[in-house]
Amino acid sequence: MTDRLLPAHSYISRIRGVPLLPEEKVARVLSLEEGLLPEPPAEGRLLVATNRRILYFTHRQGYDETSLLPVEELSGVTLSAAKRGSLSWLRGLALGLGAAVFYLVVSYWLVARIPSPTIPVVNMDAVPLALLGLLLIGAWFLSSRYIRPPGGTVTFHGGNWTLPVGYRKPERIPDLQAWLNILFRCRAAQQERLRPDN
Repeated sequence: MTDRLLPAHSYISRIRGVPLLPEEKVARVLSLEEGLLPEPPAEGRLLVATNRRILYFTHRQGYDETSLLPVEELSGVTLSAAKRGSLSWLRGLALGLGAAVFYLVVSYWLVARIPSPTIPVVNMDAVPLALLGLLLIGAWFLSSRYIRPPGGTVTFHGGNWTLPVGYRKPERIPDLQAWLNILFRCRAAQQERLRPDN
């Protein structure tokens, strides 16, 4: 059963410095940035399903991190996807108009109170330009929180371990679900192989 899961041309014997076990074969490779791939890339967060293990490669706080988990111990997976924020377009428009009025009133008040040099290219005083920059950063923060859809988390549960893996792109969910289906087929094949009556 396992041979039908694996690509016939799989010649991979090492992934990012991690050697595969004897008779271990790569079943499916998932880049959390690019989706399902035929071969593992050299960089980026990566999930690899083999007929023996789950391999997870990531980079945290300046260090490369590798998780190697036995596939037969996998007891379940939790896939959570965050929803978009609750800011409606009408509220967003009202917030944007309020920010524009706030900027005009405060910048005219600041120009009259605080002497500052004029920036020649944009023909603006430095203080209102700095205030505009702060408002644009605030707008970017609000749009990233409430308008752009965030990703989610897939959590692998085993006998005495859990592995949470975050993803940022909701369009990766179909690839992630296909990868999980192959992973569960690998787990079933490995558990069948390890049965005492075989």
